[in-house]
Amino acid sequence: MRINLARYEALWHQLRGVAGLAAITWAMVATAPHPGSAGTRAVTLIGIVAAACGWLAALLPDDRPVLVVSGLVLCAGAGVVLTVSSPHSPAVGYLAAVCLYGGVRLRPLGSVTLAGGALGGYALGQFTLGATPIRMAAFGAGLVVALLAGVIRRQVDHRAEQTQLLLAESQLAREEQARSAALAERARIAREIHDVLAHSLAALSVQLETADALLEGDHPGRARTTLGRARQLTREGLAETRQAITALRGDAVPLPQALTSLAEAYTADIGCPASSTVEGRPRQLSTDAGLAVYRTAQEALTNASKHASGAAVTLRLAYRPTEVALTVTDTGGEPTRQPAPAGATAPAGGYGLTGLRERAELAGGMFHAGPCGDGWRVDVSIPG
Repeated sequence: MRINLARYEALWHQLRGVAGLAAITWAMVATAPHPGSAGTRAVTLIGIVAAACGWLAALLPDDRPVLVVSGLVLCAGAGVVLTVSSPHSPAVGYLAAVCLYGGVRLRPLGSVTLAGGALGGYALGQFTLGATPIRMAAFGAGLVVALLAGVIRRQVDHRAEQTQLLLAESQLAREEQARSAALAERARIAREIHDVLAHSLAALSVQLETADALLEGDHPGRARTTLGRARQLTREGLAETRQAITALRGDAVPLPQALTSLAEAYTADIGCPASSTVEGRPRQLSTDAGLAVYRTAQEALTNASKHASGAAVTLRLAYRPTEVALTVTDTGGEPTRQPAPAGATAPAGGYGLTGLRERAELAGGMFHAGPCGDGWRVDVSIPG
């Protein structure tokens, strides 16, 4: 359950205002001339009641501005009358309250106008009573101080409200950032799952199809060997899954060794040559950069095995001063891949290249895939 501190703070201010009203009203009642039903006493009684009603109206919430302003004006008028009818009473306290609450509740122009009217009425009343200039100046200075205190309080409250709004906006921004991070992480996990399954299952499918063809051709020995390779691919797929989980946890990918393993696995699965070369001095890359390059090589080899049967593949990894670049080129093999138009992002029915482009962009790099002579070429460059 969330506590509304602003509401309780406003209630506390209202209670303090009522306590102040009660104190000055008691002092007025205890001061001669006592309120009564005739002459000056009747005027004093009416003035006290009117001032009290105006004071209470000035304590109303901000959603009733007309009543607040009317209450301040009524309290100011009653206070001026009481300072004349009871010059030795604390009636000037009503005017001080008007200046204070006017500074808090009204805009600067309104509060200054109200305080100026109260001060002018007080000075005129005291002048008719023949009060000394020193007394008038002292009480006038007190009213000005009350006005300044109210204005300062209004500024403090305004800054507190602005701070609360900024904190609320900051909290919303953090929540939105957390949601965006969660969505990005979900997309990242989805890409990892796709890349792992696409590579492992594609290679496994090739082996099973080969075993099926060998069995139909009455070559059980070779079929058994192929099935053994399929079992090995299954184990490698599980290891690849564990590697993907490790990468998701933030561990770096040993890139040159990983690319060499991919090339060797391609040769073992397809029976076609695949080579991996490294240019420049290898260095440690961030997890996202290393994983983006690794997944690009993996997807390129998977696509070569599916769409260009018998193709030879070359992987070239280049460590440059500000980036790392990978180029994967195949010779084409049997032309089962349809040439893609400019701007194509994935083979028909697949999302592998689309995911690779997204992965490269998230890592701050660039990705391109397209025909290259009779074959296919994939390029990716990642800062790092």
